[in-house]
Amino acid sequence: MSEHALTEPQREAIYRRNFIFFLSDFVLFSVAMGLIGPSTVIPDFIRRLTDSEVLIGLSSQMFEVGWLLPQLLVARQLVRVANKKWWFVGPNIPVRFVILIFAGIIVLLGPDRRTAILAAFLISYGIAAVGDGLVGVPWLDLVGSSLDSRRRPRLFGLGTASVGVAMIFLAPVVREILGERGPDFPNNYALLFGVAGILFVITIPVTLFIHELPSGKPQETSPSLREYLPDLWRVLRQDRPYRIMIITRVLTSLFTLAGPFYIGFATEQLKMSSEVAVSNLLLMQTLGNVSGSLVFSWLGDRRALHFIRLALIAAALQPTMALVASMVGPFPLYAGFFAAGVVQGSLAISFLNWVLMHTSPEQRPVYSGLFNTVSAVTLLTAPVIGGMIVESLGYEAVFAAALVVILVAVYVAFRYIRAPRPSVQPIS
Repeated sequence: MSEHALTEPQREAIYRRNFIFFLSDFVLFSVAMGLIGPSTVIPDFIRRLTDSEVLIGLSSQMFEVGWLLPQLLVARQLVRVANKKWWFVGPNIPVRFVILIFAGIIVLLGPDRRTAILAAFLISYGIAAVGDGLVGVPWLDLVGSSLDSRRRPRLFGLGTASVGVAMIFLAPVVREILGERGPDFPNNYALLFGVAGILFVITIPVTLFIHELPSGKPQETSPSLREYLPDLWRVLRQDRPYRIMIITRVLTSLFTLAGPFYIGFATEQLKMSSEVAVSNLLLMQTLGNVSGSLVFSWLGDRRALHFIRLALIAAALQPTMALVASMVGPFPLYAGFFAAGVVQGSLAISFLNWVLMHTSPEQRPVYSGLFNTVSAVTLLTAPVIGGMIVESLGYEAVFAAALVVILVAVYVAFRYIRAPRPSVQPIS
C-alpha cells in the first residue's frame, strides 16, 4: 500500500509514533542547548575570555544566526525533493558531535590559553550552528507533513515544557559546577559543554525512526538564482499577511540586541556572583518557559495570533525590569527573566505554527526558509549594535533601546497582523 493510500487508522498510528520520536529529539536537543544557554551560560563563559562587549554579544547570538542563515539556500534545493527525511537526519550525524569535541579541546588547552579557547569556541559553535541550520527547513517540513495539526502544537508546547521541567532540576547542578565547589575554570565549562555534547549525540539514533509521510509535489528542477530571487520578492510583495509577519519577526530579532548583556549587567553592575546570577536567573527563565509552553500546547492550534501578541507584551517586561533593577537592586531581574522564559516558550513556536498554518505543502520550504533567513540577517547585526551601545552608553541605554523596539513590534502585531488563512492544501 502506498503512503498516499494509507487508511486513517494507519496514519493515526504513524502520527502517534512520530510524535514520540520528534518529542524525544526536541527535548534532548533543547536540554543540551539549555545547559549552554545563549543568554546565560555563553555570555558568562565568553566574558571570562574577552572584554569585548561586541564579541560577547555576537557569541551569544551566534548559534541562532548560524542556524537561520543557510535555510533560504536549503529551501531552494528542497523544492525538487519529495522525501526530505535524510536532509534532516544526514547532517545531524557529524554535526552533533562537534560540541562534545569542543569540550575535550577546552580541557586540552587548559586555563592559560584563553585566546585559543575563544578561537576554538567560535569555530566549533559556528560549525554546530550552521550544520544545524542545514536541517532546519527539512525538519520543519517533516513536522508539517508527518505530524497532524493536532499534535504539532503539542510537540512545541509539551516539548518546551518538558525541557523546562528538566532545567528546573538541572539549574542547581549548573550552579554547583560553576560555583566554588565545582571544577576550576575552564574545566567547569568543559563539563557543561561535555554533558550537552553527549545529549546532542544521543539524538542521532532517535531521528532515524521518524516515518516520513508525503509532503507537497516536488518540482522537476530547482530554480536558478535568477528565477529564485525574483520569486522571493514576489512572495513578499503579494502576500501581505506574510510580509507583515516577517516585519514583526525582524523587530523581535532586533530586540535581542540587549539579550547578551543582562547577565553582564547582573554580575558587573548589580554585583551578583556568576554562579548565583547564571543559575538563579536560568531557573526563573525556565519557569517562565514552562508556563508559556504549557499554555501554548493547550491552545496553540487555535490561538496562534493571540499567543504572538501576548508573547510580545511579555517580552517588553524584561528590559523594563532591568531598568527598574538599575535603581532598586537585582530583584526585578527575576521577574524579567521569568517573562523572557514565557517568550522563549511561546513566541518562536507561535511564529512557526503561524507559518505552517498559512502555507501549503509546496510553499512551506520557501516560506519558512525566507522567514528564518531574513531573521538571521537582523540577528547578526543586533548584538553588534547592542555591544556598541553598551561600550559607549552603558547597560541602561541598551535596555531602553530594546524596549522601544519591542513596543513597535507590539503595535504592529495588534494593528496589522491577522490570523493565518487556511493553507491551500491540507498540511496535516
